[in-house]
Amino acid sequence: MRFNLLSDANWESKIAKVLGALSDFGYRRFFEERNYGSSIDGITVVFMCRDTQLNFKQRIRHSKKEKKIYLDIMLDLDQFKRIEQGEKEKIVAHRLVSEIPSIIAKYKFNDFDIEEFEADLRLWLEKIKWL
Repeated sequence: MRFNLLSDANWESKIAKVLGALSDFGYRRFFEERNYGSSIDGITVVFMCRDTQLNFKQRIRHSKKEKKIYLDIMLDLDQFKRIEQGEKEKIVAHRLVSEIPSIIAKYKFNDFDIEEFEADLRLWLEKIKWL
């Protein structure tokens, strides 16, 4: 399955550094080797970390034609400006395991093993010591 982690963030949040670390740990390769069923071929997560005055709203979209889910995870810019890299990594990891499965569960897929996906996501984040 294709799994992408992207960001739309102010540079002060340093989310790019967190995503760079995840990329260095090989999350794309880890999930490419896995198959959770034919209902979803890919998940794209965009970490949104912008000024709250801009009033960005969380976007969630399921493309049946592409068999992909696109979703935003909203992060607090003021918080991310203040905290250290390790804390940012922990927040990102916890938000991944708490938000992705719950969003996917809202859809009725004929063939997607959400429990296995969640277990693999947790396993991978524990393996890199972020959970």
